[in-house]
Amino acid sequence: MEVIREKPVLRELLKKRRDQLDPALIKCWNLSLHQKFWQLPQYQHANTVMLYLSFGNEVDTWPLLEQAWVDGKRTLVPKVRRYPKEMMAVEIAAKTDLEPSFWGIYEPISDQPVDPGEIDLIVVPGLAFNRQGYRLGYGGGYYDQFLPQMKGYKVGLCYPPFLRDIPLAPWDQAVDCVLTP
Repeated sequence: MEVIREKPVLRELLKKRRDQLDPALIKCWNLSLHQKFWQLPQYQHANTVMLYLSFGNEVDTWPLLEQAWVDGKRTLVPKVRRYPKEMMAVEIAAKTDLEPSFWGIYEPISDQPVDPGEIDLIVVPGLAFNRQGYRLGYGGGYYDQFLPQMKGYKVGLCYPPFLRDIPLAPWDQAVDCVLTP
């Protein structure tokens, strides 16, 4: 498998590949990923769960959020500030607690951060993951800055074609587990 050493080039290539995936296959993969996630002991024992809110053709996390509410979990989602550049975890209890951000991605209306040390489990987004748990994100660096602040279990969700070799940087943060269908 060819390793593309430039992250921006690889990001664009993988976004195009993801956009070309068969919607029926994506639906099947998402269902499998959801089931595997709910079966994780780390999910079942977690009190506080943080999830990214999927956008476009990312692995769908909205059913995970809704199930976390049904299961009585405290749910947090990311909120990004551009200046100063940072990401915070903010608690939400319903979809009405959300609004589209400047990128069109849903974020909490509230600006009240939750201490990252309170997070038991976090689902981390990525365009691709490798077998060691490192990810190719979207280039903002928000999660690489955020993840060292928390001690909870970190999970990546990945479609099979995107479990691959990726270029690494010294500041990249790995997840503890990468789930694939």
